[in-house]
Amino acid sequence: MKKLFTLLFVAGIAAGAFATTEKTSVHIRQTETTKVAVAFNEAPQGMVTVKIADSEGHVILRDKINKSEAFAKKYDLKDLPNGNYSVEVLGESGVLRTASFNNYIVETPAVFSRVSPMGNDQYRLLVSNLEAKDIEVMIYDGNKLIHTEKIDNPQGLHKIYTLDNISEAGISFKVKTASGFEGYVTSL
Repeated sequence: MKKLFTLLFVAGIAAGAFATTEKTSVHIRQTETTKVAVAFNEAPQGMVTVKIADSEGHVILRDKINKSEAFAKKYDLKDLPNGNYSVEVLGESGVLRTASFNNYIVETPAVFSRVSPMGNDQYRLLVSNLEAKDIEVMIYDGNKLIHTEKIDNPQGLHKIYTLDNISEAGISFKVKTASGFEGYVTSL
């Protein structure tokens, strides 16, 4: 019986040690395509250094942090060239955490689209595409495709659609462009 209590006591201490280790862990996370966050759940033990290096190992950024409480810090790397980067967090006892990520900027096409109900089963669709590309319009009644067309107008689209025998599932428009934009527009 004495050995059982000793074993349970040791197991409790070990579980507590693991819980404490988990509580003080460092987190590195890519929050956006060009941003990385480093976070401590509680105060680090002494000075902490964050190093960001490129794929060839050249240190791009070195940040020394001395905090007496939990913290999170974001690093915006939008001015760096596209590529693979590593983040290393060092404490007084050595490397605490490492992570790698790709830094890239996604260029989204400039497209604006809006649907307005006009009454009498009519809907006005407005699509402005600043890049002169093809526009494809698909109209859905619930999940059922009821109309599709391609418009070859570099100025965009302003059109009124008359839709008969619409179900209660609702009408939605899907707009696609040749430049890569794709989005659903619903009438409210």
